[in-house]
Amino acid sequence: MTATAVPTPRFNPVFWLMWLLPGAAVVGGLSTLAIALRSADRPLPPNYSWEGARLDADFARMHVAAAAGIEARVLIANGRCALTLRNAPTPPAAVQLLLTNVSNADLDRSVRLMRGADGTYAAACEVPPPGAWRMLLDDAAGTWTVRADVAGTPVDFTLRAHGQGGLGE
Repeated sequence: MTATAVPTPRFNPVFWLMWLLPGAAVVGGLSTLAIALRSADRPLPPNYSWEGARLDADFARMHVAAAAGIEARVLIANGRCALTLRNAPTPPAAVQLLLTNVSNADLDRSVRLMRGADGTYAAACEVPPPGAWRMLLDDAAGTWTVRADVAGTPVDFTLRAHGQGGLGE
């Protein structure tokens, strides 16, 4: 009678597969736990509810602008910002234009435009460099706000109010 060799565990691939798959899951789980413990999300700030209330107020101002259909065309040239405002319930004496660069906060600027006798708003400002920009326009009283994303050199763009708190064009 001939003896057949019984495979030992160290040479049986099914045995190793049976242990390696659950072992890999355990190692992966422990690695994920270590990453989570070492670089967890920072805790919410103590004034978190205040920040949430500010966001709610901001959304409410966007909805006011959307209900009125507020639209503003902005032209930046020759060291001057000019703005034509349409559909504002009561034209404010001044508006605030915030130009925010999405990749370089050093390029951010805020311009206060005063209403002229012809109904347009103007102020001194320089042409921003090319890039991706987020524009925000609001009235001095803080009753409405309009936003837009602008790519390239923002020299001629329109901000339009949208109902869901989204960004304009």
